[in-house]
Amino acid sequence: MISVREAEKILSKFYFNKTEYIKIEESYGRVLAEDIISNIDIPRFDRSDIDGYAVAEILEEYILIDEVFAGDDKDLEIKGNECVSVATGGKVPKNTKYVIPVENTIKIGNKIVVINFDRIEGISKKGCDVKKGDIILKKGTLINERNIGVLACLGIEEVKVYKTPKVGIISTGNELFKMTKDINSKTIASIVKKAGCEPIFLGIARDDPNEIKEHIIEASKKCDIIVTSGGVSIGKKDFLPRIVDELGEILFHKVKMRPGMPILFGKIDKKPIFCMPGNIVSCLVCSYVFLLPLLMKMAHKPYRRKIIKAKLSEKIISEPDFLYLWPVKLKNGIAYPTFKGSNMLTSILNADGLSVIKEHELKKDEGDMVDVWIFE
Repeated sequence: MISVREAEKILSKFYFNKTEYIKIEESYGRVLAEDIISNIDIPRFDRSDIDGYAVAEILEEYILIDEVFAGDDKDLEIKGNECVSVATGGKVPKNTKYVIPVENTIKIGNKIVVINFDRIEGISKKGCDVKKGDIILKKGTLINERNIGVLACLGIEEVKVYKTPKVGIISTGNELFKMTKDINSKTIASIVKKAGCEPIFLGIARDDPNEIKEHIIEASKKCDIIVTSGGVSIGKKDFLPRIVDELGEILFHKVKMRPGMPILFGKIDKKPIFCMPGNIVSCLVCSYVFLLPLLMKMAHKPYRRKIIKAKLSEKIISEPDFLYLWPVKLKNGIAYPTFKGSNMLTSILNADGLSVIKEHELKKDEGDMVDVWIFE
């Protein structure tokens, strides 16, 4: 049996760095696997910021010689008292120093008379926004609604991203074929989705070592990570420790925490396998403590627990060297324990987070401050 910290160190050694190229319209929510470097200047040319007249110097009257709309690619040049009508975003002629707003002028034939000099707009110079060769988005950036348009602006059609880890989920237990509902697979799948990974439910295996083994072998072929629930303790039908040992390697079994102590973690064909306790509360706590952080890391997404301070509404007595993670309901800065047992749904139904009683703290009295890991 090891500590939570020792278990986390073992988990920290696992990575997932497979990549693929996808179209940018499919890239929302994915993580870049390479830097995005601009191969163009933005703007690609000197452009007008407003609808107005491009001029080379400030005069009272100009002769209109041409017009430019956004999207035109005319190579014009002005000098002296010449001007060109330019729309917002339009390419300005060579020698342009100013753009006089349309509303500050009167047009008489091909003559433009300036009636007001109080506002002379500038010009967006070529490359003032982005220069060719600039790193626009760094490797590891999450593609979102704010930066996906940048990719399109650069003319990029495909991007290299990290593959989405596939998580094979297997439930075990004869009871799941009877009146008992398979709760854990839904809980685990939700955690997988929260991490931005892809859950793949591979069914329920009876308490038969050969059947469980077949499910795990199938998962190891189809998926990048395997998660089972049930059959991990020391009962006669708890076959998972033996099966993982036969197919791969157990890296730890049993962690000094409650609830969730029986958890097993190992690897099969270099792929991580979590064997979660069958009790719903233990399964959920283990998922929050171990599974979610690892999945976020393997999906190349940042993860940080949201922790707040709260006062306990009642005493909690713990065991030496054990980390206690008690579900609590928060109200007005007070944490009310909701834990009624690892197999009781109401232990987590109304909980807002997990109160943390550390390994060296044998108890927490009513009114004592505790850290609470917030469910998000």
